Amino acid sequence: MSTRRRVPRWASTLLRVVVSGSVLAFLVVRAQPGQIWQAWRAIDLPLLGLALLMQLAGLAISAAKWGVLLAAQGRRQPLRWLFGAYLVGQFVGNVLPTTIGGDAVRAVQLGRRIGSYGEAGASIFLERLTGFLALSLIANAALAAGVLVSGGAALATTPALTLLALALGLGALAALGVALAAPWLQRALGPRLPRPLQAPLARAAEVLAAYTPRGRRLALVLLMSLLFQSLWVALHAVCGLALGIHAPLLLYALMVPLTDMLGLVPIFVNNLGARELIFTLYLGQLGVAPAGALALAFLVFSVKLVVSLLGGLVMALGGADIRAARAAVEPPAPQS
Repeated sequence: MSTRRRVPRWASTLLRVVVSGSVLAFLVVRAQPGQIWQAWRAIDLPLLGLALLMQLAGLAISAAKWGVLLAAQGRRQPLRWLFGAYLVGQFVGNVLPTTIGGDAVRAVQLGRRIGSYGEAGASIFLERLTGFLALSLIANAALAAGVLVSGGAALATTPALTLLALALGLGALAALGVALAAPWLQRALGPRLPRPLQAPLARAAEVLAAYTPRGRRLALVLLMSLLFQSLWVALHAVCGLALGIHAPLLLYALMVPLTDMLGLVPIFVNNLGARELIFTLYLGQLGVAPAGALALAFLVFSVKLVVSLLGGLVMALGGADIRAARAAVEPPAPQS
């Protein structure tokens, strides 16, 4: 009897490294490294400090939103702990050379505290989903504004990226609808599934529906998501000003969400390559040299990286056990 072989995790990781590295190498060589360094030497340090503070504030907003979702189910957690867990997740996802995702580490930490990894995962899924929904709303609003305000000339974009923004926006709305209707879908479709899957999926649907916000709480969570994503867009604009790049905020409102959306394609490492490609494409429309666009992309990534290092301090003080997280999220090796 043959068994289906899974693609080794190292192989998918290697593919992502090769793709990101190739795209980066091509763009850097074309832009000339010396010119990128010259752009970096002119960074306005006070504006760089402001960008770092904005990144910290954004993470605090996300942690507070996570707390709102948990409090709705009587799983209230201290904001200080949620913020620390968020920093650890950022550190693991952005700094450590590990295949464990930052969200998986957060799920393990929270699951231990509340005694349910399922509920922990559901809260993080909804926290991420509402953030992505807000991101897609900003992107599509920017697309619409570009057409209505300027006839599309100032925000020229490729049809593929326009379709990406529309498709992912609709996908986020559909995912939220599925989460809201999870129990009904489970009752309608569950009996048709294989018997071993019925009980686990019923429990998953119950937990997912419980953590999906409704009414005023949904409005609050979406408002906090829009606040975070707007701050993330503004952070890019501040980094641009720190490099002497004067681009309209509307351009950032389109460019930044599209960058994060393209980075979801599982061929990039930490958005590297996707970010630089989009920045070069859009800022080039304003006459910004490729070196300036890449300097901005590297600066934004550096801001994110520096703030993520705080998660390493939290870990050093006992905020997370990566070995335990690996054991919790990685499946056992298949038996021969």
